[in-house]
Amino acid sequence: MLSKACQYAIKALIYLSSELKQGNPRVNLKAIASAIDSPPAFTSKILQQLVAAQIITSVKGGGGGFDITPAKIKSTKVITIIKAIGDDHLVTSCFLGLPHCSDANPCPVHHAYAPIREQLGMELLNISLYDIISDPKLKKYHLKP
Repeated sequence: MLSKACQYAIKALIYLSSELKQGNPRVNLKAIASAIDSPPAFTSKILQQLVAAQIITSVKGGGGGFDITPAKIKSTKVITIIKAIGDDHLVTSCFLGLPHCSDANPCPVHHAYAPIREQLGMELLNISLYDIISDPKLKKYHLKP
């Protein structure tokens, strides 16, 4: 449903949140890439998109790395992460990918998908990164909350 980039972005944010909770406010690229099992170059691109969206911050040089604040953990909604990675087609685009689909010019599945797309967008607007890391089910997937 979500692209690999978006999945890695969410996993990276979960990891950064767990490191902050353990007293490690800044984490380097290699540690993040290893923790989320993603190639470092790909992880770097994803993290830079999160920096550009002002979800995380980056510090260069010795002792540098990426970090997230407790306020950002609480305020960052899943839809914001998805949009930062450019993966918001699920809540903005035509189900069939047709460029001119709209209420006035519907595709064959528009009227069936439009309410689902709207509901999905609303749900993702209500779920925060904090909600994800606070859910005890996260441990089952070997992700540190």
